Amino acid sequence: MTFFKLADPGFWEQIRQEHGPAGGAYQLVALEYEKPVVVQRFLGADVEGVLYIGKADSYLDRVIQLKKSISPQYAGKAHTCGRRYKSNPAIALKFPYELLHLQFFPSDQPELLEKEMLSQYFQRFGEVPPLNAVH
Repeated sequence: MTFFKLADPGFWEQIRQEHGPAGGAYQLVALEYEKPVVVQRFLGADVEGVLYIGKADSYLDRVIQLKKSISPQYAGKAHTCGRRYKSNPAIALKFPYELLHLQFFPSDQPELLEKEMLSQYFQRFGEVPPLNAVH
């Protein structure tokens, strides 16, 4: 599975080339030396390092909001994940912007796929990913 680095200058073009106007679900993860940063969860360690699970009818439209809301250069608050990320400075220290990547899961039914992914995560760890709202 391909990861797209938020801080990469070619981020938008890579997503456009790979997915065009398509959508589906996506995950935000932190990768350090090409390996996920482990996230401690209530029922165990998430070795895949999932910080957020979201959905988009069009990746480009929704991911623009996500990237801007997390980026240190923007003050935008258009995306819940970004608001939560910036609400506690310790989060950015543990998971710096330069390590954040997106992973995409194309689907014609993004809402259903997101719900399924959140449900599976909840069943496995007893809670949703740390930057998601309450399940």
